[in-house]
Amino acid sequence: MKVKLKALLICLTSPKPATALKLFIITSAMILSVPALSSDTLKIKFRSRALMDATISGYGQDDTQGYFRLEDFRVGFKGTYGKYEIKADIGLGGGKVAVKDLLLNYHFKNGVLSLGNAYEPFSLDMLISTADLRFNQSAASVLAFTNSRKLGLTYHFHNKNWYIATGLYTNNDINQLGDSKKNSLVSTSRAVWRKQNGRHSRLWHIGGAFSYRTKEVNKERPAGEISSAGVTSMFPESLLEANIDNMGSELKGLFEILYTSRKTLLQGEYFVERINRSNSSNAYHAHGGYVQGSWLIKGTGFEYDAMYGIPGRPASDKAIELVMRFNHTDLNDSKSNIYGGEEKDLSLGANFYLNRYIGIKVNVSYTWVGRHCNNFYDKDFLLAQARLQYIF
Repeated sequence: MKVKLKALLICLTSPKPATALKLFIITSAMILSVPALSSDTLKIKFRSRALMDATISGYGQDDTQGYFRLEDFRVGFKGTYGKYEIKADIGLGGGKVAVKDLLLNYHFKNGVLSLGNAYEPFSLDMLISTADLRFNQSAASVLAFTNSRKLGLTYHFHNKNWYIATGLYTNNDINQLGDSKKNSLVSTSRAVWRKQNGRHSRLWHIGGAFSYRTKEVNKERPAGEISSAGVTSMFPESLLEANIDNMGSELKGLFEILYTSRKTLLQGEYFVERINRSNSSNAYHAHGGYVQGSWLIKGTGFEYDAMYGIPGRPASDKAIELVMRFNHTDLNDSKSNIYGGEEKDLSLGANFYLNRYIGIKVNVSYTWVGRHCNNFYDKDFLLAQARLQYIF
C-alpha cells in the first residue's frame, strides 16, 4: 500500500505530462493488482469520454468554412477507500498529452478537503463537466474571466441549503510547474444558497464568488492577457484578447443564479474584473455575462450535484432538450487604454441524449463583432456546430 501511495504522490508533483501519464498507467496497474482481501473496501471505477466536434461557417475565410476535429479524449479512474477518494484524468487534445483532474479528496460528514490539480471554485459553468454543458463550450464571458486548472488545496462545505468553498492555489496547473511566468498565489471562495422542493422538482440557487491573485514575483514588469474564443474554439484566433502590461494584483467576482423545475432550467452569471497595474498605470477593468435556458420536450428533471453546487444533464434517459443562450462580453477599458474587444452572441440548439452514455448536440450561433476585436474578425458571423460525445 505504501508503494501505491508513493507512486500517486510522484504523479501529483510531476511537471511533465508524459511522465505523469506513465506513472498514471503504472499506478492503475498496481491498484488493479490489489489482493482480493481488500476488494471489499477499495472500489475502483475507470472512466473515459470523447468529444467529436464539427463546425460549418459562412465566414468567408478559407480556414473557417467547415471542418471537424477530436475536441477532447480522456481516460481516468476514481478510487475510494473509506473516507479517501482519488480522481485522475489524462487528456489527449490538440495533439498533446496533459494531466487534467488529479485529486486526493478526504470526505467529512458535510465537507470535502481536496488537494491536487482542478478548477478553482469560481464559475458555475466552468465547474460543470464538459459533457453536461448545454452548448459545445462555455459562454464567451466564462472563458474570458476564468482560468485553467490550478494546483492547490480546496475545502468544500455543503448541507441542505448551503454550499461554501474556499481554497489557496499556485497560478499554475500541474503541467506548468516550474514556469516562472506565473509565479503567484491565488485565493478563491464561492458561496451558494439553495432551496429544493422535491414535491415539484424545483430548485432555487443563488450565489457568488470572489478571487484574488497576488502580483507575479521575480519579474519587474509582468505582463499577461485576458482572452476568449467566443462561441467556438475551432477558429484559429481568439475573438477577444486584452494584452495587459505592468500587471499587479488581480481581483474578480461574479454573481450566479440557477433555477430548475420538471421541464425548465434557467442559468446566468455576471463577471467583473480589476487588474491593478504598477508604474502609475491605471487599473484595467472588464465585465461580461450570460443568461441561458433549457426546456425538455422529452424527459423530466435535471441532475444537481449538491456536494459541489453544480447542475448536470437531464435526469431522464433519452431526453431531448432545447437550449438558448445570450452573452455579452466587454474587454475594452478606455481609462487604462487597453482594448480587448467587445462582442454579443446568441445561440440556439437542441441536445439529444440517446442513452446514459451517448449524446448529440446541435446548435447555431450568431456573433455581433464589436469594437477592437481581433483583426481576424472583421464582420458579424453565423456558424453551426455539432458534437457527438460519449462518457462512461
